[in-house]
Amino acid sequence: MKSTLTFHDTTFKPLKHLGFISAQRHCGMAVKLFIIICLLLTCSLLKADKPNIVIFLADDLGYGDPGFMGSTLAETPNLDRFAEQNMLFTSAYASAPHCSPSRAAIMTGQYPARLHITVWIGEENPTEYKNLRLPEQKRFLPEEAFTMAEYFKGQGYTTAQIGKWHMGGKTVPLEKHGFDHVIGWSPGASPGGVKKWYGPYPSIKDLDGPPEEYITDRLTDEAIGFMKNHRDEPFFMMLQHYDVHGPLTAPKEMVKKYTDRGHPLTKGNENATFLAMKESFDQSFGRITATLEELELDDNTIVIFFSDNGGVSYVANNGPLRRGKKWLYEGGIRVPMAIRVPGVTQSGSRCDTAVNGIDFFPTLVELTGGNPKQLESVLDGVSLVPLLKGGETLERDALYWHLPQLGRGDGAIIPPQGMVRMGPWKLIHYYGNTAAPELYNINDDISEKNNLAAEYPERVEQMQWMLEKHLNEVDAQRVEIIK
Repeated sequence: MKSTLTFHDTTFKPLKHLGFISAQRHCGMAVKLFIIICLLLTCSLLKADKPNIVIFLADDLGYGDPGFMGSTLAETPNLDRFAEQNMLFTSAYASAPHCSPSRAAIMTGQYPARLHITVWIGEENPTEYKNLRLPEQKRFLPEEAFTMAEYFKGQGYTTAQIGKWHMGGKTVPLEKHGFDHVIGWSPGASPGGVKKWYGPYPSIKDLDGPPEEYITDRLTDEAIGFMKNHRDEPFFMMLQHYDVHGPLTAPKEMVKKYTDRGHPLTKGNENATFLAMKESFDQSFGRITATLEELELDDNTIVIFFSDNGGVSYVANNGPLRRGKKWLYEGGIRVPMAIRVPGVTQSGSRCDTAVNGIDFFPTLVELTGGNPKQLESVLDGVSLVPLLKGGETLERDALYWHLPQLGRGDGAIIPPQGMVRMGPWKLIHYYGNTAAPELYNINDDISEKNNLAAEYPERVEQMQWMLEKHLNEVDAQRVEIIK
């Protein structure tokens, strides 16, 4: 019985029944077909070697805001399920208690002190406080700063920034930071007043939409469209939502659900509008992970969930932590975090080791086959791969924070200060000795109620010396004492 092979409506007969010329032609076609198959297989193998990356960033989400971190009021089933099925980090820290420096640190793997971006961009800070002269920070992420997007673009990834930026995009276009696609960014901290969170989005030049369309839903649509359009190539996507940053606003029907349960509209912690914003954010996360499953990309996509800083004290749920956004107390910098790395992280795993947003860059470099120590750019973070594989320690002695500007939070002045976290110990040092140092054992006193500085003066002195050494190493902007 003769066999035939059909390709593009052309029927080929076995070569033994054809003459030399016919066989030669068919050999040529077979070679072309073989080359095409090899190319397709090669592309498939390359794709398999390069996992996709999705960083899902919340804005001002407090440590206890998701259900999996303790909230009994929030409806966050998608985040809860993700944390349960992957690795949960209980001691995750933002690099700053403000959005701009925290986001810059995530993008570059560098401390805000090294970048000279240490407070949110847009705030006019005083240049003097008591006997101190305070530095003026940079107003944008400089073009020479090497970002994750630039790295992964160089590795063959298609890159996308969707949503909030707040690192001075007017001065340096985001495309110069390595992004192929930039969608839905506003130059400020949020889209603006309550009405601007809905179509036609007057503060977001590249988006338009009907008046009833909510910004979180639209950004999710854009992210899903990006993933579908680039499903056949490795992609790096940062989805940085404006939720749950103020002004408080959420879809009306969602807010009504919570007011019907007796929650006040906008006043108090976890009020109806804030709960609705959290639910909307969670639904977005659920749609993103569902799309990855639908596209059969979930087994080849690294997903990081994180918040840029702690929650605002008077609306968020910061759990047992002291204070909130803008403070170096735990409530301002300790945030919810979970990571999925297919084939690496285990379902139900938990890590209590202190980690930081600066660690994402080196971690992702290693997970995608690179060596973080061979990058030309300085990385202050370390790879979390040992923790993701079940280890309990990292190659560093301490984490550092630097706030040389004057802050305001919860109706109080926040003096210029620095902080060191070393093992269970945490030191808050006030520059110019405008206040007494504070020392806490975070493992025993997560709420920072017992200042142990007077009991351990040698430890205070050691950690102050470490902070000073660190500031010299990163060429930090300094507070000067006016004589």
